[in-house]
Amino acid sequence: MAIGRSILTGSGLAKFTVLVALFAILADASVGHGLTWENDPYWTYWITKTFLIATVFGLGTAWFGLGVKRGAAITAVHTLILTVYYWSLSPIGLPSSPEWLNLEHTWITGLPIHFGVIFLGYLLALWVWQRQAVIKTASKIALSQFGWKSLAMSLAIVVVAGGLSNLALSEFTGLSWYVTRLLITLPFVMLWRGLVGRDRLASVVGGIVLALIWATYSQYLGPGGLPDLHNLRLWSQDAPPAPVHWLGYNQLWLISFPIYITSMVSLLLLGSYQSLGLSLKKPLMMGALAVATVSLVAGLAIPDKSSGATAHIFANGQLVTERGAYYDNKFSAGIGRIDIMATDAGNRVSPLPPHDSLKLSADIRSGGHRYHLTAERAMVDDPLGEFTTWWGVGLDVLHHGRSGIGSGKLPVIDSRLAVFGMGDLMMDGKLLASGVAVHAMTAEKGLAGNRHLELDVGDSRMPPIAGLPGGHLRVLWPDYKGQIPGHSAGRYWGGGAVLLASVLSGLWLNSPRRKS
Repeated sequence: MAIGRSILTGSGLAKFTVLVALFAILADASVGHGLTWENDPYWTYWITKTFLIATVFGLGTAWFGLGVKRGAAITAVHTLILTVYYWSLSPIGLPSSPEWLNLEHTWITGLPIHFGVIFLGYLLALWVWQRQAVIKTASKIALSQFGWKSLAMSLAIVVVAGGLSNLALSEFTGLSWYVTRLLITLPFVMLWRGLVGRDRLASVVGGIVLALIWATYSQYLGPGGLPDLHNLRLWSQDAPPAPVHWLGYNQLWLISFPIYITSMVSLLLLGSYQSLGLSLKKPLMMGALAVATVSLVAGLAIPDKSSGATAHIFANGQLVTERGAYYDNKFSAGIGRIDIMATDAGNRVSPLPPHDSLKLSADIRSGGHRYHLTAERAMVDDPLGEFTTWWGVGLDVLHHGRSGIGSGKLPVIDSRLAVFGMGDLMMDGKLLASGVAVHAMTAEKGLAGNRHLELDVGDSRMPPIAGLPGGHLRVLWPDYKGQIPGHSAGRYWGGGAVLLASVLSGLWLNSPRRKS
């Protein structure tokens, strides 16, 4: 439905632009990067993209007006600009851990997913914008009564949604967790009921939006493990324990998120029925049944521990070890084996647990020496803070060369698996170095002699390892075997289904037939 430009003033255009930017970045952070990709592009991305959305949609709406088809066209332009920007002009992860997106996350899945989430934000903003007439005809309510009812509803939401999700997880997330959720919920309830409405449809949509806000906050900003009731700091100056950790993908999106939605929609609907003077008996029973059913299914049928994506590769046989300086590609022949078990626990830009796990062992004979290496600690951060280590384990990543990650003396390496860790190295039966930097990677191309697996012990930016010939150990195998997981088909299908259903719902909300 095209609305045109005639009904928009400068003030109206500014307000609509803000709505689109906020709803679109929420949809991108929750459905796109949280539910579907499970990665964190970090602060520079979120802020830059919000301004990009405001720029494109502000100008597009000013020039062409409002409407579903016009919004789709503006979204297509925005998606193309965004993709080119993050393909050619900027890495993600700034300012903490910059890395360039690969083809998979830009042109292959990036285009359709980014179009979908931004268009979803536009459709939601358009629906909210067109509800001004509903708000004007809504029954008036005293401000003090509005405030008390909003507070009561927010407390109920926090207690019910938080309590049931904690029961399903068998984990109390901490008193601070409940306080921050109340600080999120109360302003939202007041804004939503005041600006969008208190009717049943507004309550359903508002419950879903609030659930997305809770899940998004938990994904990027709100870990659990903060002080509990029994260890609050009240009279003692001693700091209380705070074993902070993130919820896993299953815990957040497959268990907690459905409980959030059913609890919030049910409670907001009860508030709607109460404000309309309707009987609460039937909706109360139906809401309680829905919340109880979803909580039981989520808590009992879905495993609450996300094990992450695990790769296992190994090589055995002929190899070469580097002589002399780093990456001079002068080698000595040798023989040996390597075994790598690595788990990527998630892609949040955060050193907090759960951490990636690494178990690497290698035995090498070359140059008249015997080497034995073990590495069982993932390198969560680069010791010098110069580049990302993907918190220990990276799957399907680009590094080295001009990428800014690793060494510029190599070409850009496209690795299905790259690991960074800390290990212990023995030479000829004696411990030579403990806690030394270890890096291993697969390579489709770019390694000397068209080899496909490399192991590095030591760091060219640091002092050489005393007693080790050349001060470092670089080993290349011609090939490797094993299993490396690809992109999660389950997340793509699940996130894609949620995105498609959400966009179709947004189209329905804005359809002329529904309005009539």
